[in-house]
Parts: sequence; C-alpha cells; structure tokens
Amino acid sequence: MNTPVTGFLLSILTLRLQELVNGCTCLPVHPQTAFCNSDIVIRVLVTSKTLVSSNNMEPHTIQYAVKQEKMYKGFEKKKMVEYIYTASSSAACGVELETNVQYLITGQLGVQRKVHIGICNWIVPWDDLTSLQKRSLKWNKYETGCYCQIVSCHSLPCSSPAKDQCIWTDLATEKTPAGSQAKNSVCMKRDDGSCHWYGEGSASAIENIYYNEP
Repeated sequence: MNTPVTGFLLSILTLRLQELVNGCTCLPVHPQTAFCNSDIVIRVLVTSKTLVSSNNMEPHTIQYAVKQEKMYKGFEKKKMVEYIYTASSSAACGVELETNVQYLITGQLGVQRKVHIGICNWIVPWDDLTSLQKRSLKWNKYETGCYCQIVSCHSLPCSSPAKDQCIWTDLATEKTPAGSQAKNSVCMKRDDGSCHWYGEGSASAIENIYYNEP
C-alpha cells in the first residue's frame, strides 16, 4: 500500500527520470547575465580533447586542454587555466568544443578549483562575438554592469523596469535569445544609480517602447 511518503518519493523519481529523458535544458539569459553569474570568464584556444576515466559513482568527463589568451573575470580565484572540464553527454549538459578554435568561455570553479562548463554557460567562438560584445569584455562593461538586473520579457507588453533593472525584450520581439539586445547592448548604471541599455543602433533605443504604463 502506498503511503504519503512513498508517493512523494515516487513523484521525485518520476521527475528525475523525466529530466533524464528530456536531457539538459536551460533558461535563456542575456550574455551579461551569464558573465555576472560565472566564476570565471576567459578567452582560450582549445588544443586537445581527452575522455577522463571515472568510477561508478561519477559520469564520464571530457577534459579540454586550452591555451589561455585572456582572462576577463576570476583573477582572484585562478590565475591560469590549462584545462576545462565538461560532461561527456549533452543530456548531462556537456559541451562539444572544436580543437584549434578560440572560444569565449564562462564557467564555474568546482572541486580543486577546476573549471567546469555546461550548456547553460555562455560559450561562443571568439570570431562570432559582435564588436560591442568584445568591447564590453575588454573595457569591463559587463562586469561594472553586474550591479544592474536584466529581466527577461517573453511577451508584449513588458513590465516597466525598476530603477536597477533593464528589460530584455529579444525573446518577445525577435523570438530568439541571440537578438539585438544580446548582441549589441549592455545594461549600465547611470550616475544617479538607475540602469539603462547602452549599445549600438536600435538595440538600446527600444528601452521604453514596449512597457506597460507605470
């Protein structure tokens, strides 16, 4: 006979099995949010790939050997990154990187200060970044903008932003997380403490168009 506890455990198991069936999914975030939520942000050249042996308690892991070109965040935690680790399966959020390609990588520091990456991190070939994204990394605009909160809007009209917020409208207006604001805007703090979009062209100009009246 099922007890409440047994039923609860079965529900948890069912949800876990469903997660395994569905694989790894992530909520879309603006690149600046991915930067701010990461322990370390680096530009690296991937030089080799190795499948690391594991025991029965841990999944297989891929170890990427990398040449660090530039570090944008995490200096105080790790001076030099030589290896990056990820799950061997995309269902477990593993990331497939190509050798001899430069990447911008955001990651987390795990046990023994190893850098771990997954599908939910912002990982993109360096040559695919826009000029504003590269400048925002170089001149610390993403990092200084971490004071601000970027709030996703999924459908119009969007809610009016609070003083310390920027409303991210790519998902509502362009139906993609790789839209104009993601590629060409960064959320910055003004002298009065309020936050606003700073960027190129129409990406920053739409900041007040799609909001509900306060």
